[in-house]
Amino acid sequence: MHTLRIRSNPPLRAEISIPLLRSRRWLGTVPRTSDDDAKGRRPGTPQVTWPSVSEIAWGLASDKSAIMMAVALIIMTVLSAGPLHPIDNLINNAPRPLWDQIRVPMILWPDTVASRFVALPVLGVTALQLAYWHRSWRPIILGAVGVLGMMCLVASMKLIIARSHPRTGDPAFFADGVSFPSGHGANAILIYGLVLFLIVRYRAARPHIVRRLGYCIVGIAVLQSVVSVYLHFHWFTDLLTGMVAGGLALVLTIRLDRLIPEGRTAYWWPWFGRNLWNGEDRDQDREPAERR
Repeated sequence: MHTLRIRSNPPLRAEISIPLLRSRRWLGTVPRTSDDDAKGRRPGTPQVTWPSVSEIAWGLASDKSAIMMAVALIIMTVLSAGPLHPIDNLINNAPRPLWDQIRVPMILWPDTVASRFVALPVLGVTALQLAYWHRSWRPIILGAVGVLGMMCLVASMKLIIARSHPRTGDPAFFADGVSFPSGHGANAILIYGLVLFLIVRYRAARPHIVRRLGYCIVGIAVLQSVVSVYLHFHWFTDLLTGMVAGGLALVLTIRLDRLIPEGRTAYWWPWFGRNLWNGEDRDQDREPAERR
């Protein structure tokens, strides 16, 4: 069997593996204490030090990649407010060949590739499968936090900037619209980027598969940009800024994953190490058999 097909659990921050903890409990070296009973903690659970809210906030704010993406987002917003208007108007007014023949098929098929109706099920299936394999809520939590953060960022920018729709012919800001930035562009980077990140993090695919998935994400982003511009759904700068916003949300989600300690999410998993019906530790049922 290829070694990459072995789904090993991520290492605990306390540097104590789960099988080792079980073996110690069977031998009685890590007995249940009154503190464990009071806090509802299982015997031998590794003590994980959680960072405070201020430490998490500082860790996110001080990340160099996040700072670069935030600066890029600000620069793109400033350029989209005026300096790049000639490019937006040039692309928006360019002729659309075969408009009557391919407009409806493009709306029904290519334009939905980066929509949340298509991308979220892909992320959900990936997160649920990895969560089941590794008995941890972590993939589900990361997926939910990343998508929620991206939606809040994009929605707030849409409502505050209020850019007009491309069909009006005026790319001005604060014109009673919600065009800027593109949510589809952010979805293509954030949601599919999270899928790739989870696959890499939990070693669910071989390196050559990971590279091909990365190429697919680039292709989805380019396809979505071409289709949205062709159909007059977004200005060209809307799509670029949306991708930058999605990249910022992805970088912050990856940084958050590194800040939150390992291990606890494995113990939150339902019935992990417990009897399905009565909730008691399976190790207690094994002790008499071990002694016999």
